[in-house]
Amino acid sequence: MIVPLALALSLTAPPDKWFGADKLKHFFIAAFTQSVAYSALQVARVRHDRALAAAWGVTAAVSVAKELHDRRSYGVFSVRDLAWDAAGAGAATLLIRRTVRSPAETTTEEAASSSLSPVAPLLSTAAPDPILRLRALPVSVPRR
Repeated sequence: MIVPLALALSLTAPPDKWFGADKLKHFFIAAFTQSVAYSALQVARVRHDRALAAAWGVTAAVSVAKELHDRRSYGVFSVRDLAWDAAGAGAATLLIRRTVRSPAETTTEEAASSSLSPVAPLLSTAAPDPILRLRALPVSVPRR
């Protein structure tokens, strides 16, 4: 009695594969959620490490809420979808970590822009582009 019932339930439930268009959607939506949550927290002046941890919490909450919605709507709660969500959030975290400047890089940049400070008012009137007003002009590096 149990075997036919289990077989009937397995035939009606859609197969949950590891790869497919749905999994890519989970990956990219989680990466997007992670980066938007992190950016919003940075705008609110939350420190980098705390903003990253909170963004993970937001992404996890959104992912689990989506799976609970799928469970109620379609009868399927996919742990594989959550794994793809975690992979997307992890990829976004790696990108965020690689693009956030460390204090050592900031001081180097501030030193370069401070050497341009006497010329900055002249550049800002000649070229209103904010890049020219705030940053030093790029230095050409000799080729080998």
